[in-house]
Parts: sequence; C-alpha cells; structure tokens
Amino acid sequence: HVLAMSRHAVHATNLRLSSDRSAITFSPSHRIMTRRMLSCGYAIALVAAASAPSASAPAQAPDPWYRRSRALNITGANPRDSIVLTATGPRADRSSIVMTFFVAGAAVHRQTWQSADELYEADSLRAVPARLAAFMRTRLDTVLTLVKRQPINREQVRHMGDQAALRRIVPRPTHQVVLSFAFESSGFLAWDPARRRLVVFMECC
Repeated sequence: HVLAMSRHAVHATNLRLSSDRSAITFSPSHRIMTRRMLSCGYAIALVAAASAPSASAPAQAPDPWYRRSRALNITGANPRDSIVLTATGPRADRSSIVMTFFVAGAAVHRQTWQSADELYEADSLRAVPARLAAFMRTRLDTVLTLVKRQPINREQVRHMGDQAALRRIVPRPTHQVVLSFAFESSGFLAWDPARRRLVVFMECC
C-alpha cells in the first residue's frame, strides 16, 4: 500500500512538472512574435542612438584682435621667411601675445608672453579701454618692427649666453635673430639647419 502511494506521488509530481513545462512552452507563432518584437526593439535602439545629440564640439579659440606679419630673412638664405605677431584676449591688458617665426612656410619657433608685461610704464591706461587698445597696437607694431637679424656678438655670448647651445649647432652659426618684447626683455636666437628650428641661446632683461 505504501509503495502504491509512493508511485502515485511520483506520478503526480511528473504531471505537475509536465504541466509547468507546457506553461512555459512557446508556440511557433509566439516565437515569431517574440523575434519580431526583439528586432523592432533593436531597430528602435539604433534609431535612438543615431538621433541622439552628439557630444558638443570643443569651443573654437577666439580670433586675435591684433595680427600683423612681416618678411624677415631668418636663415640668411630665404628673404621670404616671415614672422607673425598676434594678440588674443577679452581686453588689450588681458591678452596672450604670440610671435611665430616661419621658414619656408613652416613654424620654427614661438615666443609667447602676456600683454600685461607691456604695460610696465602705462598701467594707468587700464582705466581707459580705448586708449589702452590704441597703445597696445602701437606697442606691438614696434615689437614687430624691431625684430632683426645681425651678427652674433661673441663677447656678449661669452658673458651672458649659452655657448654650449651654439656649439651643438652645425655649422656654427654666425648670425642671430634678436627680438625685444615685454618692456625690457630680449631674446637671442640662432638658426639650426639640421633640426630646422631656432634655438634660444641667450635672454636678458
């Protein structure tokens, strides 16, 4: 009698399992519908991704309020070399100044400083923006005009310059490019033909 009851219990359990399996068994039409729903959902996701706004592009740098250029025979071999001077910023006394030297169309050196460095003796102009802007334009015109190429002063280099920097240039340079900026600062540069760049070998103020 106990054995019969056990068999009956096992049979009932099998029936419940069979019933549960049938409850979760998908019909062919259900499978097709499910695939279509998944495909539709995937397509919607692709469309949403395509239409989502892309990451905002980085803000472009503002245009310089000052830009001038002039020819300068930087290497001694090409009179069409040039220098470009720019100033960029919200005000003439809060601007970044960049002087770029070009040889055969390629930038070979950049000298940067702040416009406030040019106001050592004209700080009172900050209160009058129109006069300040006019002063800075005139000052930058002068800075650009004063850049020159001339023979290297060996005695001066011996006392103030980096002689090792000059010795690394082959052939040894005979001329220098001199620029005066930021009130009383000066930079002395020599052309390195092997590395095709200007080398700063002396600075003073």
